[in-house]
Amino acid sequence: MENPDEIVTSTTGGEAREEVLRQAFLSFQSASESLVTSYAALEKRIADLSEALTRKNLDFDRQGSFLEAILKSLSGGVLVLTPGGAPLYRNPAMDIFPGPTEGSLIPLLEEKGLWPPGETEDESAFEDGGRSWAVVRRPVPGPEGRPIGYVFIFTDVTRIREMEEEVARDRRLRAMGEMIAQIAHELRNPLGSLELFSSLLSRDSVTPEAREYLGHMITSIASMDRLIGNLLYHTRTPELQEGSVDSEVFINRLSADFARMVRSAARSRAARTLTFYSDPAPAPAVLLVDEELLYHALFNLVSNGLEALMGLSPKEEGPRELRLETGQGPAGEYLFIVKDNGTGIAEEVAGRIFDPFFTTRAKGTGLGLSIVHNIAVAHGGEIRYFRDGAWTAFSLSIPPGRVHPVLANGNQGGER
Repeated sequence: MENPDEIVTSTTGGEAREEVLRQAFLSFQSASESLVTSYAALEKRIADLSEALTRKNLDFDRQGSFLEAILKSLSGGVLVLTPGGAPLYRNPAMDIFPGPTEGSLIPLLEEKGLWPPGETEDESAFEDGGRSWAVVRRPVPGPEGRPIGYVFIFTDVTRIREMEEEVARDRRLRAMGEMIAQIAHELRNPLGSLELFSSLLSRDSVTPEAREYLGHMITSIASMDRLIGNLLYHTRTPELQEGSVDSEVFINRLSADFARMVRSAARSRAARTLTFYSDPAPAPAVLLVDEELLYHALFNLVSNGLEALMGLSPKEEGPRELRLETGQGPAGEYLFIVKDNGTGIAEEVAGRIFDPFFTTRAKGTGLGLSIVHNIAVAHGGEIRYFRDGAWTAFSLSIPPGRVHPVLANGNQGGER
């Protein structure tokens, strides 16, 4: 027979164990739920971080694309080297220098004193391949402060150097122009006296031989005056001293002077077939022009034509002629046309004949046609070169606004 006290004690101990197990299970269940919750939060945090990392990577990719596009579009060269000299990056502008497949850049950098670089940024310059280069060398610091690479930026400064030289040359030319202008003014005074006295002697001379010698002198003086005038007009912008010029009187002056030049040249070279022709003037007109500038421009054209005729060899037979023609253009402009059937102008240089200092003659200055162009433009007209069969022709136009016809009663037509 069982003892009742033992039965109670046994029952109570079992219930205690069950309670302990139940509490342990509840604690485990609570811990599991807490772990599941923490794991879910961790998963969310990881997902958020992954999304943020993806966005950052996209941002870096976009920034890298922009940086790559910028580096490729730069006109200057960008080169990145490791401390050992291995190339890490070079933009397309660096293709003018040897590449990794063509050999290392290090020998070139060493030759120009650019390698090995220091630990601070510096700038230098060098010449290579006929070009001038400015170089910036910049170290890339690492975590410990020591360089982990070097960036070189090459800039082509050839054009800047050329512009600096052009500015210096312009200053020298300007100083030379001022000196030439002063000398030219000093020379013109005695030349004027020589021309005056030669003309007086020519008028009073009685022997043909004396007249011939004086004619040569007058022609030479005119040639010198033209050269001095060209130098003066080149050193300053033409400023018009406008006046009313009777076309008939002006053309008669041109014809007389140019005919004398041709006769003198023909005698000096025994070129008896060399003649000058001036066509009758068109309807009388009054030209609002700078007479001396216009005269100088036409004198240059006639002198060039005369030189072309005198440059012919004796074997080139046939009559040679210099012509001064006048007329009216389709828009009412007044035309002066100077023509010669001399040596002509080669097609390959025809586009440059109005450039300053361009000449095909050993003794030419290359200023004549350039000054003719400037004088024509100053009047609002133009100078044009063309071929007319065997003739080399230059047409200088005076715009319609400067041309006023003379009416039958002697008055001027058009607005003043």
